[in-house]
Amino acid sequence: MKFHIVGSYLPQDYLISASNDFENGRLSPQDFRNVEDRAIDELVELQLKAGVPSVSGGELRRKYWDRDFYFGLNGIERERVDTGRIYQERWAYSNQITFTDRISYNPQHPFFEFFTYLYNKVDGRARCRQTLPSPADLYLTILDKAEGRIERLYPWTETLLDDIIDAYRSTILHFYKIGCRSIQLDDSACGRLTDPAYADELLRGGVDIMQLQNNIVKLLQDTLTGLPDDMWKTVYLSSGPTIVPDWSAAETTDNIMPRVLAMDNVDRFYMPFNTSKPETAEVLRFVNPHAAVALGLVSAHTPFHDKLGRILDFIALARTYIQPDDRLSISPKTGFKLTSYASRGLMFEDQWRKIDDIKALAATI
Repeated sequence: MKFHIVGSYLPQDYLISASNDFENGRLSPQDFRNVEDRAIDELVELQLKAGVPSVSGGELRRKYWDRDFYFGLNGIERERVDTGRIYQERWAYSNQITFTDRISYNPQHPFFEFFTYLYNKVDGRARCRQTLPSPADLYLTILDKAEGRIERLYPWTETLLDDIIDAYRSTILHFYKIGCRSIQLDDSACGRLTDPAYADELLRGGVDIMQLQNNIVKLLQDTLTGLPDDMWKTVYLSSGPTIVPDWSAAETTDNIMPRVLAMDNVDRFYMPFNTSKPETAEVLRFVNPHAAVALGLVSAHTPFHDKLGRILDFIALARTYIQPDDRLSISPKTGFKLTSYASRGLMFEDQWRKIDDIKALAATI
């Protein structure tokens, strides 16, 4: 069996230190960029040594997994929220998106420069992958901030879906032009909609859930339509902080997951599972018969070993739904990068040990 990695990695200690120095004015932008470059150089070599199928930049240059990409699009600007306007200390909420125009493709998006650096460093030794936050997540971000009244935040309401789709597709095509042959959409929108509490919150805000689902499916489907055949298109499906979507809810008539998994223009889905709930493997019967699945069965958020028996039992169940075997692979449940890694006892070296464990496990199946 093959193995795959979701794509983000814990940063090196020296990069964390440099980031703190830069944020506090003790390091110049160029000096910080030099440290970032060094970290990417090291990350590339570590991925190649580990035999990772697709090499990524590990999101090491990102402060936010999603907004750093949004801020690079035309029409979206960063709004700094200072103390007193948000009554909490978490830095993750200190920069909010605001709109100055319709969302559109930016040919000078900083991610292009970052990918080119990665591509040149890899130098043909592996396929380079670019991960992007899902267009559906951008849409939900706008919906949440507007409290269900999109026109309050985005005056061009009638064109919003097409604006997002056009901006994403043009961006992805530019990545293709500069050498990218593997694009991944990291999506938490679909998984969050499987949570009854979140759906109820939207309903109380006057949101039409079925129309919202139609919009999200359109965003994902249309963004990936018309891309070059030799560009590998993958979607990672999580549910935000809780990671694993409520796969058991897929049987209900108003669940979005069967429609998403049936999309015919996705080459691989990354799907995290709770191995203590083997019955949730049944959701795999909705996966498009031409798509592969990376089973997220190994925790990336703990340094401890996972329960091998449960993993093997889950893979055996998955094989009853996904055939032939070459459509299945094993992966971590998530990326390795997370803000609370220190409190979980994780160290930079732990992720590479986990990858070695996954690689060894895949080789035995």
